[in-house]
Amino acid sequence: MVTIGLDAHLKTSTMTVLDSNGKKLTRKKIENDPDKLLKFIRQFPGEKQLAIETCYNWPVFHELYKNEVNQFHLLHAKKLRSVIESQAKYDGNDSDEIAYLIHSGRPLVHSHVADLDTRCFRRLLRARVSFSLDITRIKNQIHAIINAHTFYSQRPTNFKSIFCKRGLKYIKSLEIPEQERFIIDKYLDKMNELERRRDEFDEYIDHIDFHADDLKWLQTVPGLKGGKLLKYIILSEIDNVNRFRHARALAAYAGLIPKEHSSGDKNRKGHLRTECNHFLRWAVLELVLPAIRVDKGLRQNYQDIKERKNNSSAARIATARALLQAIYCVLKERRPYRMTQAVNRG
Repeated sequence: MVTIGLDAHLKTSTMTVLDSNGKKLTRKKIENDPDKLLKFIRQFPGEKQLAIETCYNWPVFHELYKNEVNQFHLLHAKKLRSVIESQAKYDGNDSDEIAYLIHSGRPLVHSHVADLDTRCFRRLLRARVSFSLDITRIKNQIHAIINAHTFYSQRPTNFKSIFCKRGLKYIKSLEIPEQERFIIDKYLDKMNELERRRDEFDEYIDHIDFHADDLKWLQTVPGLKGGKLLKYIILSEIDNVNRFRHARALAAYAGLIPKEHSSGDKNRKGHLRTECNHFLRWAVLELVLPAIRVDKGLRQNYQDIKERKNNSSAARIATARALLQAIYCVLKERRPYRMTQAVNRG
């Protein structure tokens, strides 16, 4: 089998080709033109395997080559970097190293290759989430300006959110410097525009059917009976639950387990993992509060952790981890969610 290592960039790519014995046949830098890229790879007859590391434009290479090669390897870029770290850093060296590693059969961390529809749907949902995050950032900026000029105790008590109708009237009635007033007015204009765009996304997403069979089971999870956004984010980011060996692997993928530094009889655990799927983690953390309103056992466990650790964030993370592990079982076993039994800690 011919092995091809591909180091991709925006305008050009470098490919190293090895024969079945691991002997280098050629290495060439090619312009990223589909016809030229296909012409190069088609000159090598027989079975072929191609490897590329994760980068922003790997999907276009996947779509171009998926029917041209027998095996397509998508290598985890951060994990690969520690393997091929070299003092001689240049494109040819990278493509050589990728080709030799794949040919050697050395165990490497591969990234999951979702199909085109799933990748497009993920991008749609992530764009929708970005609107919500932008709105939150604007609200925080407005809060910061208001808090710089008034005390919280001076606010009226006839509204809970400062961005409801009564809250907005209060904002407009505040006596603040002209420059600060100008900033708030522009922030409010931008917030209204973003909310309108967000609603357009929601309307568009609402008419999409995605993984209907899995959706049937997932919506039995407390907090997921209503809108589609969180359900679809969870489904699209997991994609195929069978790619995870167990529930803890899925929790690690979502970054809901802590970093661990253990040696000998010392066991040290730190903050949550940073190398993870941040969108999946965001969705499951958002799910916690609506879920504990429905599942009494889950709510009791949440309260127990919160009181024991005197930390609502720790309780939320632990509950999110339990929810994601339950979601794993629901999707893996294709069964309805089972309400949580409260843990009696005596």
